[in-house]
Amino acid sequence: MKNDPMLRLVMSLPDQLEDGARAAGKAIGRKPKPKIQALAVAGMGGSGISGRIAQGLLADKLRIPFLVCNDYELPAVVTARTQFIAISHSGNTEETLAAYDEARKRNCPITVITSGGELGEQAAAHGYQVLSVPGTMPPRAALGYLFSTLVVALESWGVGGFERHGLEEAVTVLRELRNSWLARTAAIARYLVGRLPLVYSTSRALDAVADRWRCQFNENAGVLCHTSSFPEHNHNEIVGMGRPASPGKQTVVLALLDRETHPRTRFRLETVLGITETSYVRALRLESEGNSRLARVLSLILMGDLVSVFLARLSGKDPMEIGRIDALKRQMAEKRG
Repeated sequence: MKNDPMLRLVMSLPDQLEDGARAAGKAIGRKPKPKIQALAVAGMGGSGISGRIAQGLLADKLRIPFLVCNDYELPAVVTARTQFIAISHSGNTEETLAAYDEARKRNCPITVITSGGELGEQAAAHGYQVLSVPGTMPPRAALGYLFSTLVVALESWGVGGFERHGLEEAVTVLRELRNSWLARTAAIARYLVGRLPLVYSTSRALDAVADRWRCQFNENAGVLCHTSSFPEHNHNEIVGMGRPASPGKQTVVLALLDRETHPRTRFRLETVLGITETSYVRALRLESEGNSRLARVLSLILMGDLVSVFLARLSGKDPMEIGRIDALKRQMAEKRG
């Protein structure tokens, strides 16, 4: 397993965070801070999740709107007073390219985070800020580079709101966890073989983490995964748990928890698990690690990434292979051509 290419990439998360932040800091330098009235991050899949993670981390800190756009079109509220950030690891994501074109038409200040491709070429030609990341890996495996670059950009504009030295602490925590969690995450994966994972978020900072778990299960392990958020879950989904009987009763609950999870939400989780105990095979409560919110969120991301790789191997899938996405992209390109 230690020779597994995707496992090595997952294990490199803290190194990516450190290297990405250093490179972004040098590229940005000490430019005057722009006056930003709103933020909009456009990106898809493993690239776009960086925006979702930052949005969740800053939800109770940032006093300006922060939008995440996962589509061809931009909301009407994105205007010339909105700092627009396009994130595409490959630089060829057609939805992000369309959003970039729309941001240009609206005269938005633009920053691009990419390894190159069409987006990198266009942005450079148009005179926009391009922050480069390595392009030698799948986008979902480049999260450390993409996210740390976004964090440094936000902080350089004075809109970061992250805890001081949070990124440095995250690097230290993840380096300690990446080896010690191998056995634990392999055990979690064994519970999931042949079953449907239900990943529950228990705070708004963890909503994007649950989405990351789902996306990694989808792409790395090649399995469906369902996510939901507490306490909203308690007002609808609780009624449907376990129904229909198949696959309902072949589910495993993965509850993501953090020290900032509201005490009443923790109580709700335990009460729901008791009421619905015949509707799932097992429930695992997974706590974040670290001091800063940033470190804790990234710790659960590392855990989910590791579980997805082990689940892939147990399910007989190569975690690097995403044949259906590749086939879809080919057909989309042919149709456009």
